[in-house]
Amino acid sequence: MAAAFVSSVLTLVACGGGAATQPSPTADRTACEVRFVTPEGFARTETFEEPYPDRVGVRLGWLDDQGRELHAFAGIPGEFGEGLPDAGTVELAAGGTGRLAGGVHQVWVLSWDEGGTCDPRVILGRGFDRKGFLELLRRAGVAAP
Repeated sequence: MAAAFVSSVLTLVACGGGAATQPSPTADRTACEVRFVTPEGFARTETFEEPYPDRVGVRLGWLDDQGRELHAFAGIPGEFGEGLPDAGTVELAAGGTGRLAGGVHQVWVLSWDEGGTCDPRVILGRGFDRKGFLELLRRAGVAAP
């Protein structure tokens, strides 16, 4: 059930039909960067690029031996956290505040804007309780200590 939920969240944001073989960034197109330090025990599972007229949005995925998933997005619009309960805010390491949603099926979504072409920025996690997800965000350099 949880895997189906995460899959539906990813589908909501991947409707643009992009693929990793789409055109690379050019002088006219900014390559969005995910600023996220891979936590110990997680291995990269995917890299997805979504081209737009002014940027190339990115989605990166990771998985650990316990089956916990992480997905980080930059510059890909979507309805992140749609249907998940509001879970408050999180102070970000780089300054500012992110919106936290989740808890259902151990799925959490942290989203925020930085005021640039690569907004929104989102971290989605599955298989975590609230405390574990927030601790992982701190270790990854996303949430403030």
